[in-house]
Amino acid sequence: MSDYSKALRVLMKSPVTQEMITLLVTTTENVMDLKRTYPTPPSSPLYDEEDELPTLREFICKLVEYTHVYTPTLLMTISYLNRLRRILPKGAAGIPSTLHRIFLACLIISAKNHNDSSPLNRHWTKYTDGLFTLEDVNLMERHLLDLLNWNLHVDEKELIHDLKPLLKPMVHVKKSVYDFKRNISVGSNISSSSTLVDSRNNSAIDLKLEYRTEENKSASKATDKRMSWNLEEIMREHNFI
Repeated sequence: MSDYSKALRVLMKSPVTQEMITLLVTTTENVMDLKRTYPTPPSSPLYDEEDELPTLREFICKLVEYTHVYTPTLLMTISYLNRLRRILPKGAAGIPSTLHRIFLACLIISAKNHNDSSPLNRHWTKYTDGLFTLEDVNLMERHLLDLLNWNLHVDEKELIHDLKPLLKPMVHVKKSVYDFKRNISVGSNISSSSTLVDSRNNSAIDLKLEYRTEENKSASKATDKRMSWNLEEIMREHNFI
């Protein structure tokens, strides 16, 4: 089993993090170009045109909070988003709420496909705080299924490719820990065989080992600082390092 396969298993058992939310937002925004301004569609009975559309990040965070979605369900949404990006024509564009619709549809499909029990569409309507009607939700789900040709299977290879931004730091941490342990082992061997070396050389070796140890500790701390959740703790809990 590769390091990325092991990291994927650990990631699926970890809680939802801000790094995951950021990747979801970025992936959704890359599905199509909304830089130009498009006419606003007629407002639905539950949503006033004058109401401010929440940012995509706010929308995703609320859905995660309301549904208590499992991490695997949320992350598999990324694979559906990437598939949709490859399917849609390059010139495809939409209205301001299009990205919200795309994400919601992908999340609904992921929840229904990977869970024995998932919210009904009328529940999803409530989770959007009235942004979309039941008719809207039903329609976006049907459209997505048609676009994906009902092919909802996601294998490990596809997941690893789509989740590389989250998996790469985990593999890097494991490699750093392995290198650190190996350096300690090498240092121990050097120390045990240094009886024939004069004290000056012994001191030089000790200094090198000390420097190398501190260097690896600094690298490990720098990695931790970049991650907002305790990555090493989660990895150690699941015997990844």
